Amino acid sequence: MRASLASFGRRLEKPCQVGPREGNRAYNAASLGGQKVNPVQILYFSPTNCWPLHAGRPLRDYHLTKQLARRASVTYFGILDNQDNQSKTNTNDSDVFVSKFRRVVLVRKEPSYTFAKLSRGLFGKTPLTVLNYQSVRVAERLSQLLNEVRFDSVQIEGIHLTPYLPLIRSSGGRPAIVCDWHNIESGVMRMYSRHASWPHRLYALRTASLLEDLERQLLQECDIHIVVSSKEQAQLKRLSPDACIHVIENGVDVEHYSDEELDRSAQQSSMRPSEPRKNVIFVGSMDFHANVDGAQYFAHKVWPTIKRQCPGLRFIIVGSNPVPAVRELGKEPGVTVTGTVEDVRPYYCSALAAVVPLRIGGGTRLKILEAMAAGIPVISTRIGAEGLAVTSGANAMVADRPEDMARAVWDIYSSETRWRQLSQAGRELVLSRYDWSALGTALYELHTNAVGCRVHA
Repeated sequence: MRASLASFGRRLEKPCQVGPREGNRAYNAASLGGQKVNPVQILYFSPTNCWPLHAGRPLRDYHLTKQLARRASVTYFGILDNQDNQSKTNTNDSDVFVSKFRRVVLVRKEPSYTFAKLSRGLFGKTPLTVLNYQSVRVAERLSQLLNEVRFDSVQIEGIHLTPYLPLIRSSGGRPAIVCDWHNIESGVMRMYSRHASWPHRLYALRTASLLEDLERQLLQECDIHIVVSSKEQAQLKRLSPDACIHVIENGVDVEHYSDEELDRSAQQSSMRPSEPRKNVIFVGSMDFHANVDGAQYFAHKVWPTIKRQCPGLRFIIVGSNPVPAVRELGKEPGVTVTGTVEDVRPYYCSALAAVVPLRIGGGTRLKILEAMAAGIPVISTRIGAEGLAVTSGANAMVADRPEDMARAVWDIYSSETRWRQLSQAGRELVLSRYDWSALGTALYELHTNAVGCRVHA
């Protein structure tokens, strides 16, 4: 863990960078009792670029950084892979995103899944999913940034950034380190192994074991840990009872999914809401293995029954970068695969239900919160709804067996009263518990407490 980053190699390329930009003027001129107070300097370090907002991780990153930037001086450091299109950050919307921060730095890493990394992941002590984010370019640019700015705290987004901890710890500012666990990756990998073919299963089980070893180390290395549910908090406590672990749940921008915003988005996209509602939608990144498995499971095991019972319905898979296995589902009767869409909200306007048929995964599902905010009844497996304060039958419908999921669709298809009851209850839940603003306040307080403990240590 504390080994030198020199092992990354010495081949460097000039990183791509957006910034620096001076944002958050209110905090640059903050005062207390007539005296100027310097804002807390936070480095938000993510293995991805959080723009555009096309998946759960970017959504959480974006909204948490946005909330922190209202209260502190935030620098966003993101890692791009070879598939990321840098031009995406040059739109008007992304300019608004960039302007919120003191600086945004984006660095393209070396290729993932090379033969060397696959071999090291199989025979070495570092899991492949972490090796894919080890990059000399990233290390050199991060080192430069840590020398330029004396950060009070650094938030790292998950286990993938573990190799950079020695570099952060050795920086002059001795910042507090807050780790945000989007998932407990060892558990996700074990769930994946249950549904994988035997060669992939063996590799996944070994990777899960390596990840768990690394998770134990990570729990010792960081000052504060953030998880998205109390279940994951308990899981990590079993690994490290003395670790400081807090729950910051996933949230939703409720106003973004108001009736007015939904209508406006539908008009801008030339999609008109339909009555009666006739689409069952599944939203998510369709290159993520858990979503791929869920889409295939629903299309093959659940959809044929629904199609017989409700011939007027359509199953629409809405998500970015669909892999060939997902695109193939578009050939099934009544199934549409949209591919990447600019805005998912128009699809909610004509949705009867949002399904979350996940059999693999961890964390909590932003897709559930978004659907509820849009007033769309949610039908989910237990794994899909895990970590959320949903009550089956009251504000969502939880069903694990194919026949139960099909029955849930029929229930809301055949009863407008039932549809409206679930719609209203789901929206009331997100309004009362899952708004990003309150979650951002709690996160900022964790940073200030961590910084205070560091100062007085």
